[in-house]
Parts: sequence; C-alpha cells; structure tokens
Amino acid sequence: MPKSGRVNSLTTRLQRWTNQWGLRWKLPGLKDRIIVEFSPRMRVSLGRSYPQRGLVRLNLSVKTDDALLREVLCHEVAHVAVFELHGTNCQPHGTEWQAFVRAAGFEPHVRCKHVGSRAPQKLGGRVAAFFEHRCPVCQAVRHARRRMSRWRCAACVAAGLDGEMCITQIKARR
Repeated sequence: MPKSGRVNSLTTRLQRWTNQWGLRWKLPGLKDRIIVEFSPRMRVSLGRSYPQRGLVRLNLSVKTDDALLREVLCHEVAHVAVFELHGTNCQPHGTEWQAFVRAAGFEPHVRCKHVGSRAPQKLGGRVAAFFEHRCPVCQAVRHARRRMSRWRCAACVAAGLDGEMCITQIKARR
C-alpha cells in the first residue's frame, strides 16, 4: 500500500476512535478539536497531552501495535476531555480521568503495562549512568537519570503504606 494510503488509514482510525470516545463521554465533535502528532523525539514516554491546546503527541513506536496505540491515544485524549469539561480543577489522573478511561473500555494506568523496564539510554557512545528506584514491598521499578527521593510507589501508597523506594545507582559502562 502506498505511504499516503497508510497515513490516511491511520488518520481515519485515530479520528474514528476519538469520535467514539467523544460520544461516549458526551463531548460530540471531540475529534475535530484534537490534533494528534507522532514525535520521533519521544524516547521514554509513549504519549503526552497538552489539554489547553487540544494536542496529543505520541511516540512513533506505538504505531506498530494497534492495541497499544488505541490505549495510549485514549489515555491522552481523556486528559483533553477532562480539561474541556472541568478545566484545571482536576488532578491529571484523578477520578474524572479514570472514569473516562474506564468508559472507553480500558483500565486506567499512569504507566503502560505493555512496556517492560526500559534499558538505560545510550549517550554519546556510552551507556548513561542512572538510578533504579525499587519498592521494597511490591518490587515495582522506575528509572531516572538522577536520584528522585520524592518518588513513592503508587500501588503501595494506595494501599495505605508510605511507598518509599530504595534507590540504587547503576554505574555507566564505557
């Protein structure tokens, strides 16, 4: 299929899904108020929304997996929908956002369950030093280039625990 045919097919699917969610969320015409872009610069996150601008930016890698593309798009479009209905009076992943994601047929997650722990990024021919943040209770893991002492395990905090994470520096390899 010619490249323009694939692009039109992808655009059509994105608009169809966004339209279905907009109708389900009682926001008719939502697809006309949202711009979806794919960014080759996104390396870590799968998507990002800019609700005030009606912009959703997606990682290029999600194009290859239709189920992942649909879930990530729903996650980001739900942010725009919550902003349209409630303005800035809601938490980014609060109950309003969670209700929209569930109404669209997905479980609300802050981080995608499809993607495993990522490897450290290569910078200038060497592997970057980074820090592993691990929950000692449930073993959830997050990575960062610097120590994030304020990070807490969301699952453990939701269960009433403090959620403090153990931080280990992973040395750079040359």
